[in-house]
Amino acid sequence: MSPEHDPAATPPRQTTAYLKELFGQVGFRIDARRGQNFLVDLNLVDLLVRTAAIGPQDVVFEVGTGTGVVTERTSGLAARVVTAEIDARLAQLARERLVDRDNVTLVEGDALAGKHRFAPPLLAEVDAALAASPRGRLLLVANLPYCIATPVISNLLARPRPFDAAVVTVQREMAERMTAAAGTGAYNALSVWVGAQCRGEIVRVLPPGVFWPRPKVDSAIVRLDLEPDRRAAIGDLARFHEFVREVFCLRRKVLRGVLLRLAGGKQTQAAHATVDRTYAALGLPADIRAEDIGPDDFVRLAKKFFADG
Repeated sequence: MSPEHDPAATPPRQTTAYLKELFGQVGFRIDARRGQNFLVDLNLVDLLVRTAAIGPQDVVFEVGTGTGVVTERTSGLAARVVTAEIDARLAQLARERLVDRDNVTLVEGDALAGKHRFAPPLLAEVDAALAASPRGRLLLVANLPYCIATPVISNLLARPRPFDAAVVTVQREMAERMTAAAGTGAYNALSVWVGAQCRGEIVRVLPPGVFWPRPKVDSAIVRLDLEPDRRAAIGDLARFHEFVREVFCLRRKVLRGVLLRLAGGKQTQAAHATVDRTYAALGLPADIRAEDIGPDDFVRLAKKFFADG
């Protein structure tokens, strides 16, 4: 089926009753360990896809194919879709649903090869799709399984070719962290890592009742737009990512003490010289904590700390 296929013409089959009947027919049981919560409000599925503003040259990346309801819609708009599903039974159901979508590549297996990296075969398919549509954007559009949402977002932003935009459903708590401002309760290392590279907004808060099975917490659709100039200002992405994680391990402590520890310890003159130089260059208050420093200032902090900016 060509990308010009009208997504509005697809049958609206993702209700709770439909899924229960379908899963009963094939003997499929929900595996809670894999975050299998299916979005059954099709108006919200459409909102998710519509918010991504997919163009005919774009490549869509999806983690968590499920039954293929989101894939079905995105494939009617994008040049290519690469989607990953860890559950072999769901992958087969999705293949049957997507049998006429020749612009969809479904990769069966775990999207992650570890906490900090994607499975190489999956990335190879994404890169091949981008090479085949070089003028298109890379869009992450997915109802992300809760258990892997953070590493999916974090690892994509660590790639040389990150997403251009992401529109995903995640736990509300995670959505709030990704879009949090410095000094707020939700602000953490993820806030800095995402906020230093992206402009983010929560599009819609989703109550448990729009999923089946119902999760125990609210969810949210969140949109992230990469800002290339801000990302480029970071310089060494891997070093910055590790620096932010290490600083936020002790987020409640005064920043100076944390930096002294990272620089070699309070007992070393070199550590004090490094921290003194960093504080003087940035004009930081003596009692400031990591949670009070915004993402762009964190970038400047890291560069001064490592004496390369």
